[in-house]
Amino acid sequence: MKVKCIFCGHELNLDHCVFDNYTGSVKCFSCSRMMELRTARGIAYSKYPLAIFETKRNLALVKMRIKPYCAHDSI
Repeated sequence: MKVKCIFCGHELNLDHCVFDNYTGSVKCFSCSRMMELRTARGIAYSKYPLAIFETKRNLALVKMRIKPYCAHDSI
C-alpha cells in the first residue's frame, strides 16, 4: 500500500502486513512529521496530521471531564 504524506507529498511504502488493518501513527521518512493513519483491508481511508488528531482527542476528553494525559505531569 502506498500513502502520500499530507505535509510534503512524499510517497510512503507501507507494504507490510501490519498495515492491512491499522490505526496509529506513521512518520514520514522525508520530512519526519507524524500522521494518524487508519487502514482497513489494505486501503487507507483516513489520515490526519497528528497534532490535529491529538487536539480533537483532548477536546473530546475535556467534554467528558477527563484530564488529558501529559508526560511531564507525572514528574
